[in-house]
Amino acid sequence: MDSLLTVLVVVALGVVYLLPSYLAFARDAKDRWLILLINVVFGASLIGWGVALYMATRTPKRAKQLAQ
Repeated sequence: MDSLLTVLVVVALGVVYLLPSYLAFARDAKDRWLILLINVVFGASLIGWGVALYMATRTPKRAKQLAQ
């Protein structure tokens, strides 16, 4: 029973760890591959994970519409 719990905890932590990358790909973010790289390489530090999460969830700036 302990091994099942261990597997579930590891999977849950893996999902949380890769959450910024999942969000970036689900939202079709412009820099999704950069976000994945930052998430995988620097995600162990909370700063890197936070940066990846911010980049994945920020809304892109809309282009100004030209006056007709």
